Amino acid sequence: MSSQQAVAEALHQARSVLILSHTNPDGDAVGSALGLMWALRSLRLRAHVALPDPVPANLTFLPGANSVGGQELVDDQDVCVVLDSSSPQHVGDLFEYATARECRVINVDHHVTNVRFGHVNWINPACPAVAQMIYWLLPLLGVSPDPKIATCLLTGFVTDTNGFSTPNTTPRLLHDAAELVTAGAPLADIIREAHLNRSLAQVRLWAQALQSLCFEDGIVWTVNTPAMRRAAGATERDSSGLSTFLLTIREAHMAASFTVLDDGRIRVSLRARPGYDVAAVAARFGGGGHPPAAGATLDGPLDEAVTLVISAMKAQVADYSATVEQP
Repeated sequence: MSSQQAVAEALHQARSVLILSHTNPDGDAVGSALGLMWALRSLRLRAHVALPDPVPANLTFLPGANSVGGQELVDDQDVCVVLDSSSPQHVGDLFEYATARECRVINVDHHVTNVRFGHVNWINPACPAVAQMIYWLLPLLGVSPDPKIATCLLTGFVTDTNGFSTPNTTPRLLHDAAELVTAGAPLADIIREAHLNRSLAQVRLWAQALQSLCFEDGIVWTVNTPAMRRAAGATERDSSGLSTFLLTIREAHMAASFTVLDDGRIRVSLRARPGYDVAAVAARFGGGGHPPAAGATLDGPLDEAVTLVISAMKAQVADYSATVEQP
C-alpha cells in the first residue's frame, strides 16, 4: 500500500477529523486544510480546521474561512491530519492538545525537511503545493471537487507557486489547476484576492521597512519592528510577502525579511533564486521549507539574529558560486 493509499484508508476509517497546519498560515496551509475539510464533509464525516494563528485577511474569501478556529475545536476526534508542516513544533500547542487525546496522526507534507512525525506519513517534496496532494487524494476518497473544494485547493496552487511563476510549476500542476478551474474555481478572483490586494497599513509598513534596505554580496534584506507596525497601523501578518517582493530586485540572489515579533523573537522569511538553497539556511536555525522559500524563528536580539542569518546566507551564495565556477 502506498503512503497516499494509507492516508485515504485512515480517513475512511475515521469518525471525526481535526485538520491542523502551521503557525503564520499561508495560502497552501489554509487552502489545503479547507479543501480537505469540505471533501470529508461531503462524505458525511465530522471535520474541522484549527490553526494556531488566524486566517490572514487576504485568504478570508475562501469558503469556510470563517469556520476556522483554534483550541476550542479540539474535542473527541479520532484522527488528526497535519498539513504543510515539517515538524510538530510548527503547529504549536494545537498539536499537543490534539495528540493528548491519543488520536491517530496523519502527516501530509511536501517539505524535504519533514521529520515524519505521524502514524501515517505521506511526504512528497516534488509537489509544488500540499493542495495538489489533497487533489490527488480526492479520487481515493471517492470525492469529486465541487466549486468550494476547487477554490480552496487552487488557492494553494497559486500561492505556493507565486502565481505559477516558480521553477517548480510543473505541467502536471498546470493540468490539475485547469481541472480545478473546470470544477468551478475562479482563477482570476483567487489571484486578485491572494496576491494583488493589500491594505493601506501593509503598504505603509513596507514603505518603512524598505527604508532599512540592505544589500551585500547578492543578498538583500530588511527589518520591521513593533514600533514600525504601530506607526503604520499594521500587524505582524502585514510583513508577509515582503521577502518575495525583495527578490524581484534584479541584483539579488537571496532575500530575507526580519520581523521583530511582539514577544521579542525574530521571524525571518527567506527567498532564493533557482540554484540557491534557503531551506539549508533555515534548518540551521530550527526552521524549514524549500530551497527557494523557507523560514525560521530566532531569539533576539535583532542585530545578532541578522548577523547569524546573513552570514549563513552569504556562505550559501559562496558555495553555489564555487560550484558554478568549477570546470
